Amino acid sequence: MSSYPKYEKYSKLDQKKKPGLYERLSLFFQNSKRILKVANKPNRKDYFLVFKICGIGILLLGALSFIIQLIFNVTLPITG
Repeated sequence: MSSYPKYEKYSKLDQKKKPGLYERLSLFFQNSKRILKVANKPNRKDYFLVFKICGIGILLLGALSFIIQLIFNVTLPITG
């Protein structure tokens, strides 16, 4: 006999049927309630740090798209 665990108990055939809509909704609301209890409001320093990071990201994406557009306009001029 092998010392490995019996994988038959993990097969999909032995699993119970999926929970219904009511069970899924109640589980979702229980998890949401738990997350809201644990979550806290960021202080001013954390808020501005996130604001700066998002601003830098937006500027980088804008600069990248401008460079790509400039490259395509120079290499592929529109002939009209």
